[in-house]
Amino acid sequence: MYTDKLVYLLLQLVPQGFFTLIGRDPNDALRYEFKSVELKETAFRIDGVFMPKNNDDEAYFVEAQFQLDEHFYARFFAEIFLYLKQYRVKKWRAVVIYPSRSIEPKQIEAYDELLESKRVVRVYLDELPESEETAVELFKLLIASEEVMGMRARKIAQKASVVELDLIEQILSYKFRTLTREEIRKMLKIQEELGLKETAFYKEAFEEGKAEGLLKGKQEGKLEGKQEGERAAKLAMVSLLRELGLNDELIAPKLQLPLSDVKSVPKS
Repeated sequence: MYTDKLVYLLLQLVPQGFFTLIGRDPNDALRYEFKSVELKETAFRIDGVFMPKNNDDEAYFVEAQFQLDEHFYARFFAEIFLYLKQYRVKKWRAVVIYPSRSIEPKQIEAYDELLESKRVVRVYLDELPESEETAVELFKLLIASEEVMGMRARKIAQKASVVELDLIEQILSYKFRTLTREEIRKMLKIQEELGLKETAFYKEAFEEGKAEGLLKGKQEGKLEGKQEGERAAKLAMVSLLRELGLNDELIAPKLQLPLSDVKSVPKS
């Protein structure tokens, strides 16, 4: 601590020494005013942190930035370095997701080295190529125009899981805020693709199917453990989804079950 005070005094009283240390003209000290500035730690919140289960892997700090904010990088890096201070993370990278380059701050001179290093990954959704990965296409759906959103949503829904189908519906509901979900499906002709009723109904049906499947497994002694219980729940939902209009070929991928398992469920 005493050494810190000495360094402070040197910087204050002979600032030309500092400029000499960093390879600049000592007279450059005249162009600066030395101050001691107090920083108060505020309640920072990072959008998301992927913490590795293996300590040898990197941690990822993730932010989605969909509005222009010239102070974004200042805040983002401040949050990250405060986090590193508190949690002593050794390996890390920062990932920023932008809808397009036009949203990225223009005043980035203070962060050039960080941004050009491997520490920072910048993703521009409008520059992503076509992908076979449904999760990637969901990100791209966020920036789709109203004119093409319906077509893209139907395409994604054809191979989406149950969870992904719900995400599609939520994205569309956000995009068309004045419309009900039924109106959205009718306008976009997506109800036939989804084959599902309101999300609340679907969740209720799932819970009923889950309870029925778990009870059946317990009674017959054929299902053991959580994994088998979940499989039983999915099988119990097959009849419900058939009633909603889905055929077995669509039900199998949506429930993530083999087609043979779906076809083994007796038709009512």
